[in-house]
Amino acid sequence: MTTFKTFKFGPYTFKSYYKPVGNGYEVGFTHKNRNYFVGNFVHQFEAKQWWGYFNAEIKSFAKKNPVTSAMPFTWYCNFLSNHMYTCYYTWLDKMFTKHEFTFKKAYNKDYKKFMNYNKSYKPSMTKYAFKIAS
Repeated sequence: MTTFKTFKFGPYTFKSYYKPVGNGYEVGFTHKNRNYFVGNFVHQFEAKQWWGYFNAEIKSFAKKNPVTSAMPFTWYCNFLSNHMYTCYYTWLDKMFTKHEFTFKKAYNKDYKKFMNYNKSYKPSMTKYAFKIAS
């Protein structure tokens, strides 16, 4: 299930796409079969969330920075590509911060429970150690 969205920049036509790839998802931006942006995601929820933000950001960029006949088109494509990667990594930083907070909170909760189990440990109980199998 690939989803496409078409953008016209004067005489130039770009396509953004969202599709499942392997065990993950890919969001990208192409012009004449050349990729100018590719973002990979493990979770569908995050890929869809980025897909919406991504398309809105392309529209916003095009309004603020229109392509003109005075500038080389390949340069403009690189300019757009660099902008999209900047947005992508900024967005990922926000997502990673959320994940870090969530997992840190879960770890602290589990650690408190571990310490309670550890307090109830008696020398007569079996204690298992972690060993690397060779």
